[in-house]
Amino acid sequence: MPDTRPPDTRYDAGMEFRPYADAAPFFFGDFELRELTPDAFDAASFAEVIVPIGADRTPRVSEKDHRMYVGLVGDIEFEVEGEVLRLAPGDVLHIDKGEKYGFHNGGYEEGRLLLIRVPGPALPGGAQP
Repeated sequence: MPDTRPPDTRYDAGMEFRPYADAAPFFFGDFELRELTPDAFDAASFAEVIVPIGADRTPRVSEKDHRMYVGLVGDIEFEVEGEVLRLAPGDVLHIDKGEKYGFHNGGYEEGRLLLIRVPGPALPGGAQP
């Protein structure tokens, strides 16, 4: 089947198309990441995280942004503020700015997550979380 995608990835109307194949992978420790954020975004990011079998994300505090992890493939065990849970395909986990978290792939297949980082929610009166 021929490739029918338009040759340009930006459109004047505001829509932006970013082919997955154009997102070059890079490595962060044991993890392979693909930055998928459209150029139009400067206060949020979207990335695919590939978590090999046995890989660990050393516990850390989310200092910059709120994080949402969406399970795509595999079961990834997260620990957030001492609570342990498994993120399965389709599950969504929000980690608040300032919370300590880490994760581990103890399963039998490579895991894949979608990481969405965004500024905090707007609160009444302009308060910050």
